[in-house]
Amino acid sequence: MPHTHAHTKAEAIHEALEVFENAHHHEPDAHEKARLVSDTIKEWEHEEVEALHSGDTAA
Repeated sequence: MPHTHAHTKAEAIHEALEVFENAHHHEPDAHEKARLVSDTIKEWEHEEVEALHSGDTAA
């Protein structure tokens, strides 16, 4: 999954849905959307933790 670079979870999910629709030329079904939302939140939270840790080491 690509890095989200979004400021909020909502932005990350919105971007992930747009990427999916552009790549697959259709909206995700319920199962695809659930998986996409779950994966996107996991990636976004991972990036937030990395950013916090990199900020701690720089200080």
